[in-house]
Amino acid sequence: MGITELGGYERLAGYMSQHPELGIFRRFGALGHQTLLYYQAEIARLEVRLRVVQEQDRKSDSEHRKMYDQAWIALSESAESEISSGSDREQYDLIMKLRKLMNQYQKALYYHKKTLSLRKPHRKLLEDLREWMRRPTLGRIQIYSCDWTTWQPIKEIEEDLLTFENSTMDEFTSLVTYTAVDVYHKVLGRYIHVRITILPLTYSDHRHTVTYSHHAITRFTRTLTVFLACMLPIGAIVLLYTVENMTKRLTVIACLTGIFSVSMNVFTMATLSEIFAATAAYVHQYNSKYTSSPIVVSRQSL
Repeated sequence: MGITELGGYERLAGYMSQHPELGIFRRFGALGHQTLLYYQAEIARLEVRLRVVQEQDRKSDSEHRKMYDQAWIALSESAESEISSGSDREQYDLIMKLRKLMNQYQKALYYHKKTLSLRKPHRKLLEDLREWMRRPTLGRIQIYSCDWTTWQPIKEIEEDLLTFENSTMDEFTSLVTYTAVDVYHKVLGRYIHVRITILPLTYSDHRHTVTYSHHAITRFTRTLTVFLACMLPIGAIVLLYTVENMTKRLTVIACLTGIFSVSMNVFTMATLSEIFAATAAYVHQYNSKYTSSPIVVSRQSL
């Protein structure tokens, strides 16, 4: 395995295209907020001036200027008339400036919100990318521009990173993807999986790299989650059937309810209201079936 030639943006972009989860970039959160603040300040200044000019136009001796607030045609004609003075058309000019600025401001708000909704990269992904970029036999990426700090272990910058990876990944899938797979690779995977070339050799020599498909991992965790979801109520029914003492039965129901609610939080992306609703239904189901008095049960059987 030879030493790879120094690479730059092209090699890094090629690697990220093959591994979208490793597409890690700066969020520039502070700059985004600062830009919005500047937009806001500029719009606020124009708004104050617009209100002053509108009041002046309403109190003007010109009947035409008095109509600006009630007739758009009068306002728009103030910009077209060759005899209009600067004061006649100032309100129109301010509105046009505000229209352009408001459009830019609202777009900036929308896209900044979208950017903030993207999740931070998992530490394991960030470490993997750094390792690939650093190793002489893999990426061997060298960036000389100011953005070279993007992937460096600097706390302030790490807090400002984002990834395009699925932001709806639940905690269990995240655990399996970033922890269990790493343990599996160290113990067994590196011995049984075929090392393949991920990118053309013009990018880097990857013939000694083992990769695991995120799609396959997600499919495995979803299957396991569905299996556990099926087994939990079945196991609860079997367990409650074997417990005859009412006090012990209530204790078992309480424990099972706790396990159920925790499982909902770990294995799914359910909201708090959905977890409360599902837990209430779960408790009601087993309470109605397994806490009825013997007399009521005997009457029903009759």
